[in-house]
Amino acid sequence: MSGFDISQAIREMKPPISNIPIIVLTALPVEKIRNKCIESGINDYLAKPLKIEKLKKLKFLTLSTICFPV
Repeated sequence: MSGFDISQAIREMKPPISNIPIIVLTALPVEKIRNKCIESGINDYLAKPLKIEKLKKLKFLTLSTICFPV
């Protein structure tokens, strides 16, 4: 089962589980997986090698969106 399959399965569950943020860490070029991420219900993605500062910013943005929706 791929990460895309798991993401789709999570999105098919009942809330609150289906509402958790999903962030993917990938070695694939972002251009190739962008649409697949959207279709799978993935909120965002990071490319390898992982940069901790990018992860911190993404975590902050994701949590801000959940805690303070516009």
